[in-house]
Amino acid sequence: MMKIRTGSILSKAVLACALAGAASAVLADTEHECSDRPGTISIEGYSTVKASPDVAFIRVAATVQSESAETARQSVENSISRFVDGLGKEPALKGTISTKDGSIRAESISVTPDYAYDTKTNERRVSGYSASRTVTVKVKNFENISKVLDIAVSSGINNIHNISYELENPAPVMEKARLQAVADAAAKASQISKAFGVNLGTIASISYNTPISGSNETYIQPRMMSKGLMSNSIADSSVYSPDKLVFTDNVSVVYNLEQTKKN
Repeated sequence: MMKIRTGSILSKAVLACALAGAASAVLADTEHECSDRPGTISIEGYSTVKASPDVAFIRVAATVQSESAETARQSVENSISRFVDGLGKEPALKGTISTKDGSIRAESISVTPDYAYDTKTNERRVSGYSASRTVTVKVKNFENISKVLDIAVSSGINNIHNISYELENPAPVMEKARLQAVADAAAKASQISKAFGVNLGTIASISYNTPISGSNETYIQPRMMSKGLMSNSIADSSVYSPDKLVFTDNVSVVYNLEQTKKN
């Protein structure tokens, strides 16, 4: 005959029910805590501000090759001297361009050897020397750009690197772009949080990204810097009407969220 221990079975059943009830209570508490726990929202704020440039930087260079390093160097120096003197004598440029105020900046001259491969000796040998010097001219009146290039050509300048258009003082425009990016992030956060039925809390973190400053560059073919080859379109000052500069900014913000109160 099988003996059944009713007391033991009953105790185990009571214990199982108690454990199950406790687990349910813990789970319910956890779910309640999770439902009340605030989350976060990450927002990106962007802005774009355009501004007309008010200054142009013209970078030109004289480059000469010669069998003698001294001859190459002297030839470059002569071209640069004629160029700077020509700028100073141009009536339209007087009072606006000078080496004293930094509107004319000449870099150090560089002289490097040129090499040729000797097939008889299977060695490289010096075949001559190249000398070069770059000059940057700052122009505020864009109608004078063509005059600067004309003087450069007649002075023996045979290379133009680029013409860049910038703002002489970009700080106010950059500040405007920065504040617009912040406002954009705040507006997005407010709109999205309302759509999801939550309230914005305190700011958890802010990440400011590197802004992009505006600058336009115009490249001109080197052949146009040869004497007699300056085309009418390049000499025409209307060519130098640059587009507006574009300044962009970006900020990342993480907000804490608060649940709306239930009635």
